Parts: sequence; C-alpha cells; structure tokens
Amino acid sequence: MHSIYLIRHGKSSLDGAEAERGLTEEGHGHAKAIAARILAVEPNVRAIFSSPYKRAVLTVEPLSQSLGLPIAVVDDLHEKHITDQADADIKQARRQMWSDPNWKFPDGESNVEAQTRALNGLAAIRAQVPEGSVVAGAHGTLIALILNAFDPAFGYDAWLSMPMPDIYRLDFDGDRFVRREHIGCPVDDAFKVTG
Repeated sequence: MHSIYLIRHGKSSLDGAEAERGLTEEGHGHAKAIAARILAVEPNVRAIFSSPYKRAVLTVEPLSQSLGLPIAVVDDLHEKHITDQADADIKQARRQMWSDPNWKFPDGESNVEAQTRALNGLAAIRAQVPEGSVVAGAHGTLIALILNAFDPAFGYDAWLSMPMPDIYRLDFDGDRFVRREHIGCPVDDAFKVTG
C-alpha cells in the first residue's frame, strides 16, 4: 500500500510574485499544526515533497525538521496558472474553468492541462517512493484537480469548501487507486477562498 498525503499550504501573503509569496503569521502557525496532524496520523512518513512555490515549501518545513527528512521539490506540483491579465475576472474564470475544463485564458492553463501536470507529478513521486507514506505540499486548486481526477464529483463547490490549510490522503495498491480520505487540519483561523 502506498499513501500520499496532499497538503494544502497555510494562509499565504499576497505580497510579491506568485512563486515567492510566503506565509502570514497565521500561515506559520498552520505549518506547525500540519506537522502535528501528520505526526499524529502517520508517524512513519518516508519522504517529503513540495511544490517549488515558497508558501508550499514553508508549510512542510516544520514536518521536515521534526522528521529529519529533506524536502524534494517537484515542479509539477506548482499551482495552476490562471492568467497574468490584471483586469481579468478571476472569480468568473474559476467557475467557467470548472464547468468547461478545457477553457483557459490565452496565457494560462486549463483545468485539464493543470490536472495532467499534477498527475505527472504524483506519478514521479510514486516512482521514487513506491511503498509507504509520503507527504506532498501543494496548492488548493491543484489538489482539487487531483481529487477530481479520482472522483469526478469533486468539483467547483468541493474546491470552494476546502479550508487553508487542509490535508487529503490518497491510497494506492500498486498502480490502482484505492481510496481518498479527508484528514483535515483543525485550526481556529482556517481561511477559505471566496470563489
């Protein structure tokens, strides 16, 4: 059996470039809560992976320090790129992307493209560590697209209900997907995207 714990990062700063945005003070608290939650449910983590984006790396850092495991960056786990257009209606675009997974802005990724990339990232992780449990720090939209790949009913409304931070576990038997479990990370100051 192989399990991948998908970690949605803690509350992030809105300052700076997308890849360089760190965590807020609350987000650093979320990272500590993530470490405690993972250690409580799975103390035998074999490896830790992360999106290259700073907020995802910082979220799994306390777990890395607790377990003495390095963080391996997986570029395919970076957040979905919607657009660089400053005047774009992002809320409307998100709805449209979930209703038409192939739709995208000319300079962005469709849900299908981001989902394919994310699944390639998971396949690379599973090839590196084919048995046991691993942690993968990532982002809300990307995690939702991964969950959607295994359960098409997980769509826009499910994505919208995901708190920040959050934890999901995917179990595999060899190459066969077995089940998904919402582990969650109860914190007093969880954050939710509003569309």
